Amino acid sequence: MKYTHALLSSIIVLGNLGTLSTAPISFHASDKVAHIATKTTSVNASTYQNIPKFKKTIASNKMVWKGDNTTITANTVKQDAAADFEHNMIDTITVAHGKEKHILHTEDFGVKLIDITSVAESPSNSWIAIRAEKSAGSNLILVNVKTGKYIILNERLENAGKKDVETITSYNWSPKEDIIAFAYGNTEKSILAIYDTKKDRLVHLPRATNYISTGLILWHKDGKSMDYISEYPSDQWILFRYDTTSKKVKPVKKMTRKESQQWFKLDK
Repeated sequence: MKYTHALLSSIIVLGNLGTLSTAPISFHASDKVAHIATKTTSVNASTYQNIPKFKKTIASNKMVWKGDNTTITANTVKQDAAADFEHNMIDTITVAHGKEKHILHTEDFGVKLIDITSVAESPSNSWIAIRAEKSAGSNLILVNVKTGKYIILNERLENAGKKDVETITSYNWSPKEDIIAFAYGNTEKSILAIYDTKKDRLVHLPRATNYISTGLILWHKDGKSMDYISEYPSDQWILFRYDTTSKKVKPVKKMTRKESQQWFKLDK
């Protein structure tokens, strides 16, 4: 999958998940961020939860994403009157899991989808995350493979009163329970959150500073902390770590774009 990566690492114990905060968030550069040591932090794949991504194939009028026991098929229709990049729009998305098959009609979404850029299955094999491109931005669609129930996280955020949810840039499933961490925002701001599919609950992470973008999210295997790489200031990347017990974020390491690319390889 060609992913916009965001590093989210931390599994939140369900009983400790807080309600969605409505308090205003101040945007200022933390002294801790300004003085992060440039010490070496090596890439260690064994630290992180590995969520295999589906493989994509393309036919004349469809895109097919295949996992171990689940297949996602997006049928496209041609629209001659549309702009070049909107000529082929996704009409339906079929989720086939074992003997179960569910068809999602994109006309019910309220937005036109032009591509699917990644698909990932939760460790429980109960949910599928589908990242779909729109004319501007992207949606993250979560589908229960047993019931066919789906949730568009962009809409869930908007219903909770959140703004600037044009796109969801990166995501990753927690190694425990059906919880997903993701980054959303626009071209100027990135916000990190976690969604609990069982409790329909959103939790926003505290921010060390005003991130411009988030390129990668990875959960630690023990589910107790999560790492993510965010941009601040422009074209400068920092590795952050979120601790689920203390519910605090701390900067770990500044890195160059070239260094960050080595970390992105962990989310293939």
